[in-house]
Formats: sequence, structure tokens, C-alpha cells
Amino acid sequence: MSDNSGYDKDAHWLRILYMVGFYVVYKITDLVIIVMLILQAVVTTFGNGPNERLKTFGTALATYVSQIIRFLSYADEKKPYPFSEWPKK
Repeated sequence: MSDNSGYDKDAHWLRILYMVGFYVVYKITDLVIIVMLILQAVVTTFGNGPNERLKTFGTALATYVSQIIRFLSYADEKKPYPFSEWPKK
């Protein structure tokens, strides 16, 4: 019995490899968030409020993490950065 659904097993295995890679990137973003949180806390405590560049980066990082989760959950076929542009905000 043949399957005519158009399902491509080779593409599926390639996607799984991408998913493993993006999961590793996702876990690394946890460390980046911790560093950013510490930096922002220090800057806010000893400066004149939150650093605007860190706020902008945090917003972009949140969007990037969202893109990764959407890709990992099959909600989106578009691969996140570096296969597409870094989120602006």
C-alpha cells in the first residue's frame, strides 16, 4: 500500500536535526538571560535606571525565543536566526 500524502521522510529527519540544534540554542539563551538580568540589575541599582540597549536586546531576545519555540512545536516552518533575520523587537 503506497502513501500518497506527500510526506517527505528525508525532510522530516533534517528538521529533527535542526530541532536538536535550536533546542541547544534555546538552552544557551537561558544563560544569556541570566547574564542580562544581572547586568540590568547592577546598572539600574547603581545608575539612572534601566539600560535602553539591554531593554531593546531583551525584547529582541524574547521574540527570538518565541520563534524557536514555534519552530520546535511545529507551529511554524520558518527557521529562526541564523536562517532568517534577527528580530528587530
